[in-house]
Amino acid sequence: MKKTVTALLIAFTPLVQADNWSVPDLAIGQASLTQKVEHTPLEQGMDFYSVIRGQDKGEGFLLSSGILSQEGLHTITEKLKAASIRYSAESATETSPQGNPLGSIVRIRGFANADEAQKQADQLASDGLPFSVRDAAQEGLPSSGPYVISLLRVDLNQYQGKIKNVLAKETIKNAETVSEMVSRTEATAGINGGFFAFDNDVGDFGAPAGIYVKDGQLLREATNHRPVMIIDNSGEKSRLTFGHSVESRVWLQTDEKKIRADGLNRKTGKLLNCGGFRSKPTTEAVHDFVCSNDNEILIYDRNYGDRTPLQAGTELTLARNGEVVRISNQPGAPIENDKKYIQLTGRQILPVSTGDKIAIYTEILIDGKAFQPGSHVSMISAGPTLVSAGQIIPALRNVQGWNPYPATDNVAGSQDDDNLGNVTDTGHREGFYEGWVLRRHPRTAIGVTKDNIVYSAVVYGRNPGVTEGATITEMAKLMKALSVENAMNLDGGGSSMMVVNGNVTGPASDGSAREISDAVVFIPD
Repeated sequence: MKKTVTALLIAFTPLVQADNWSVPDLAIGQASLTQKVEHTPLEQGMDFYSVIRGQDKGEGFLLSSGILSQEGLHTITEKLKAASIRYSAESATETSPQGNPLGSIVRIRGFANADEAQKQADQLASDGLPFSVRDAAQEGLPSSGPYVISLLRVDLNQYQGKIKNVLAKETIKNAETVSEMVSRTEATAGINGGFFAFDNDVGDFGAPAGIYVKDGQLLREATNHRPVMIIDNSGEKSRLTFGHSVESRVWLQTDEKKIRADGLNRKTGKLLNCGGFRSKPTTEAVHDFVCSNDNEILIYDRNYGDRTPLQAGTELTLARNGEVVRISNQPGAPIENDKKYIQLTGRQILPVSTGDKIAIYTEILIDGKAFQPGSHVSMISAGPTLVSAGQIIPALRNVQGWNPYPATDNVAGSQDDDNLGNVTDTGHREGFYEGWVLRRHPRTAIGVTKDNIVYSAVVYGRNPGVTEGATITEMAKLMKALSVENAMNLDGGGSSMMVVNGNVTGPASDGSAREISDAVVFIPD
């Protein structure tokens, strides 16, 4: 795999002389690891850096219990003592965003390979002791790596192209690889974008899971209080800004009253990551948990696809001027370009008749202030915030979807595509937090400095001995090392990918490139 990455880099042809900027210590793994850097100028104001940080020192594999309560810790350690199995009881590598200890983890070390570790895990499981096999270097503890890091530096003061976000196949519920989207848009480079429905059980496969604005139009409602990235191409140069809390509201105005709708262009009854107007069991953002609502008002247009969802309920068809031209008790109509469709499920009713008019209004708030996107603005959401006003603020994770202690305990588990839904014996989400935030995984992030230099970073991972990934805090430290003022984590895991000059820059953790919902691309002028 290392040879493959090197070959891809050699294939790039330098276009301009390298500038005087050099890659700083990127702060992943142990302190002051060596960094092998290869620099490839791409266009005026755009440079690519391939970094191999650290080296494989054969840290091997271990078994982990995940986060335990004191009672769980006592039970497991007593059984291990009785079986004469050596273990260590350790605190989580970081505290919770609230600042309190997350709990203890029991680890059993000394396995040279995954098969050896799995054999021991199977034996322990038969004795009622559940342990997970983990690559020691991916556990979030100090490690020598290695870490394959792709870094794209774009100086917006010099760059002649545009930064854009593109939807897979230009519709809400579709999926493409980053390479396909980069090729289709003739971009020089691109990275994966925001979170999305990874299968049809959690939503419409490929649909963005959170706010999506294209050309100033709100196409998908927000997962409220998540961070947001705003790309503004209204001027000669692209402009990139961030907010750490976005909200959206959708309204229907009839002759008689104003009614709030639940959302836009999504599968009814399912809201991945929660954070909805009436989502249950909670309206707060909860990452990788699917909230529900059997009583919804949802709006659809051509951006959703060819047909509205087929389900029980009532469907209204609106002409371009807002006139109700059809009311049906059989939703699932073919979508016409110049029409909008309103679906009512459960107990929802809308007291209108054909010939009446309904106006649709949308509102967006960023950090509590009204925001009106212009026609050249796009917006995506992911998270958590990595850097805000030059600082790393873990407390923001509490409201953005990564609170280990959400308001309701009915979200203790998760539905995720990377099997991180650890339910601890505490009944909260400490296990998920430890697995998703504190362990090393493939990660993608983007940030901007005060002087308008955009950094996009991909840390490839889940490839033992080749590249181990990064924790969320390590990604924040990486971005801060680059002197960004604001930065946001994007989708990670098997989604993490950078493409430069038509070539992927590192190994996909799934073995092949994942199809995703959207990409951030850099298109030459």
